Amino acid sequence: MKYQFLIFTLALTVIACEPGKKKESEEANEANNEEIIEVPVDPELVKLWETDTVLTTCESVLYDGENSRLFVSNIDGKPLDKDGKGFISILNLDGSIKTLKWASGLNAPKGMGISDGHLYVTDIDRIVAIDLETGKVAKEYTPEKAEFLNDITVADNAVYASDSNLGFIHKIENDELTTVTENASGVNGLLMKDGDLLVLDKNGFRSLNLDSREFTMVNDSVTGGDGLTVLNDSTYIASRWKGEIYYVTGNKAHLLLDTKAEESQTADIGLNASEKIVYVPTFFKNKVVAYEIKD
Repeated sequence: MKYQFLIFTLALTVIACEPGKKKESEEANEANNEEIIEVPVDPELVKLWETDTVLTTCESVLYDGENSRLFVSNIDGKPLDKDGKGFISILNLDGSIKTLKWASGLNAPKGMGISDGHLYVTDIDRIVAIDLETGKVAKEYTPEKAEFLNDITVADNAVYASDSNLGFIHKIENDELTTVTENASGVNGLLMKDGDLLVLDKNGFRSLNLDSREFTMVNDSVTGGDGLTVLNDSTYIASRWKGEIYYVTGNKAHLLLDTKAEESQTADIGLNASEKIVYVPTFFKNKVVAYEIKD
């Protein structure tokens, strides 16, 4: 984090000091006891680029650092319409379009995650696994109850998916689909970290212990969040769909971006943590915008 440097003079406590000696002590203090104290400055987002408006109702961006590319899910319609119009795009890291319709024939694709040679995508009431080599759907998983499957996170060969309408979180592991919890009302953003499942739901930013199935509050101010990413061990970048992005440390949340006045949404964001670049899908604005975090 960037710092401003302010010079503060330390005060000496003088006990039973004669006026002349007190003056000498104060002069010595001013000359020899100055200390530099670091005062943090709030981070900000600086725009790098934006795509053309060809990404139709783009909902999610996934950074694929291993292959230097971005996946973008495009609903191309209404979030719950099974119309077969949805598709996945691939962007280069400079924002240029590599393949506009790399995978097509989906309904309303949203969250994405990469595992075992496949791109896992939520698609209303199913989770599809798309072969990374062919762009074709190779597997499909349908929970017994599903209404609005939304975000995805991947860790340790397991895939987790949220259902925002039902408050469910599902897990796919070894080709088996199970339900982790049914108690995450309004859940959307997911992130696996250090064995705990971090979630954004109606209550705020919470951590779910997968052994005890108990929630712990991380930050109670970012309620109803959408995208959740991790910048470092103690800092997260989270979004709200309506046009807000937050820099979250502990129970403090600093507003990095507010585009509500422009009616530009900030849906399921992606993050290149090493370069500190946030990728923002703008939903109805039909483009992805990249910002650098300056701290």
